[in-house]
Amino acid sequence: MFLTSLENVLLLLAMAIPGFIIAKAKLIKNTDNVINFLSIMLLYVCQPFVTFNAFFNTDFDLNVFKNMLVVMVLTVVIMTGFPILIKLIFLKSKDPELRSTVAYSAAYGNIGYLCVPFLQMLAPGNNLVLIYATSSIVAFNVCAWTVGNYILTGERKYIKLKNALLNPAMLSFIVSLPFFILNLNFNRVGGSMAGLARVFRVFAEMVGPLAMTLLGIKFSEMKIKEVITDYRVYIASALKLVALPLVGICLLLILNLFMDISSIRLNVMAIAAMPVATNLMMFSSLSGKDVKLAAKIVLMSTLFAIVTIPLALGLAEKIF
Repeated sequence: MFLTSLENVLLLLAMAIPGFIIAKAKLIKNTDNVINFLSIMLLYVCQPFVTFNAFFNTDFDLNVFKNMLVVMVLTVVIMTGFPILIKLIFLKSKDPELRSTVAYSAAYGNIGYLCVPFLQMLAPGNNLVLIYATSSIVAFNVCAWTVGNYILTGERKYIKLKNALLNPAMLSFIVSLPFFILNLNFNRVGGSMAGLARVFRVFAEMVGPLAMTLLGIKFSEMKIKEVITDYRVYIASALKLVALPLVGICLLLILNLFMDISSIRLNVMAIAAMPVATNLMMFSSLSGKDVKLAAKIVLMSTLFAIVTIPLALGLAEKIF
């Protein structure tokens, strides 16, 4: 698992190279417009089609439905309990960013734009893995717009319940779920819907290339000296990439006493092992937090994840 994970992480990051080169060569006249376009495509088109493609190509199974709920609950536990714990640890710190930005970074990983394409490459054609991934994304969005925003800002006015419930990931999940439960999918209608099924698959598979192109462009704007001299980047990365995967393993050990975790182990570990979520920058901007620090944490944790993701998944495989 270590070597396979390492290979797939490297392949994903290789997709970021064209975006990096294009931006560095200044072939893009307005970088902000390109970033906005790619972000909109990922959020409103590709991510929903990941959900549609997974559900519309899978027959209903009660165990799968139960596993979906378990993954959602575990995601909520991780993304509420862990940042609160970190916030309490840094409660007396003189640096307020340790109690806010770093605490948020410790739990909220890039499960939409990095975890999904990583799982697509690691387990090609495995729609169950993607169903569990989309379930975790739904839970992630609910937590991020509520508990996450409160952790980041310390103010209730930034809790956005409407955004938590009305977002592309949640809406595509709500649309897909009845079709899954009623067993209305491409497998049932056969070849008559083959063309539509291909369209779903193509859009779903665009997540990786678009997300990595976006990441490459953002990497091109990074000032290395500023990043590597900020100690908070290392604290946040250690918490997210080392401490949280260990928490994930502990949760799986407990869960293993009550159920078969073989189907969801990969998803839980991937959620825990992903680098810091890019939405940290958006939330920091909206709430007046340190956007530069957020950007540094996101980018450096992504680089560190090249090594830590394979280590986390490899360790989990040895334990279980």
